[in-house]
Formats: sequence, C-alpha cells, structure tokens
Amino acid sequence: MFKQLVESFITLLVVLDPIGSVPIFLIATVGLSPSDRRRVAFGGVLVAFAVLMIFLWCAQYIFVQMHISVEAFRIAGGIVLFVFALQMILSGHHQSGTREQTRTVFEISVFPVAMPSIAGPGALLAVVLLTDYTRFTISEQIVTAGLTVVVLGTVLLALLLAEKIQHYLGTVGIMVITQVMGLILAAFAVQQILDGLVDKFAHIAH
Repeated sequence: MFKQLVESFITLLVVLDPIGSVPIFLIATVGLSPSDRRRVAFGGVLVAFAVLMIFLWCAQYIFVQMHISVEAFRIAGGIVLFVFALQMILSGHHQSGTREQTRTVFEISVFPVAMPSIAGPGALLAVVLLTDYTRFTISEQIVTAGLTVVVLGTVLLALLLAEKIQHYLGTVGIMVITQVMGLILAAFAVQQILDGLVDKFAHIAH
C-alpha cells in the first residue's frame, strides 16, 4: 500500500509538474496586477481540480459504456502520456498560450493556466489510470483523489511564488526540472503500455 501511495504521488507530481507551470503562468498573466495574478492562480487550480475530479470518478465508466476495454485504454493512455513526456523532454515545457489583453481574469484562469498547463492530457489520463476500478478499491481511489488535492496545493504554491521561482531557477533551471520529470513520466507511460499488452494477451490466452 505504501509503495503504491509513493508511486501515485510521484506520478501525479510529475504530470501536474508545479515548476513547469510557472513559465506558462507568467506569460499568461503579463501586465496583470499582483491581486489579479493571485486570482488567476486560485481560479486556475480550482478549475483544474474540478476537471481532474470529473475524470477521476467518471471517465472510466464512460469508456465502459462505449465498450472500450481497460487494456485498450491503458495502452492508448500510455501512448498519449509517452508523447506528452517526449514534449516535456525535448522542449522543456508544456503546451502554452499567450495572454490576450481583452481576456478576463477568469478566462485566463481556464486557458491556458487550468488547461492545458495544469490539467493537461497527461494529467487527465494519469488520474484515470491511477484509479482504474478493476485494479483499485474505492478506498484506494479516495486516497488517490486526496493525493491529487495535495499535489494541486503544491501547484498553487508554485504559481503564487512564480516570480521568485523563476528568479532563483532561471529559464534553464525550470527546463532541466521539466525534462527530468518528462523522463520519469515516459518510463511510467511505457510501463502502462506493457501492462496493458500483458493483460490483453493473458485474456486472449484464456
């Protein structure tokens, strides 16, 4: 249980990548007052939380209704996570967006801060894989939901301290951290693909 807890926490920390969200947040909030930046940070994390919880509790049931097998989802999810990880490794950042002067604080909170910076494709797929109801009990899924909240708390802290983090780490430092996290995520993605293939072949053999 403890090992699973640690693995889930590390995976969530990697896919949500608090440090990697800092450059996107700073670009998106250029020209905003400190109070508006704080509102964007809180709004972005709240929206990301809502989206992640919806995926965590509902996505797999939707897949089942669409007759998508767990093995197929794990393989497809692993492939998408691997592509997402490659982006982190090769470019050193997530997908981002630029701020438009006509957009409201809430709009900036939703895009690009909440999505795709925090609750991006990698994070959405990861929470579903980590709460697969064929492998994990309800109590384990609740623990994963709690870990997601904890990691989102670290994301919020990183956004509130974004200017200081960028000052101390610099652009290169942030890129290096993001690339290391991308490498860890790539390994997790490959493991999901291999597990999905093993389970699929096992079902065929039986």
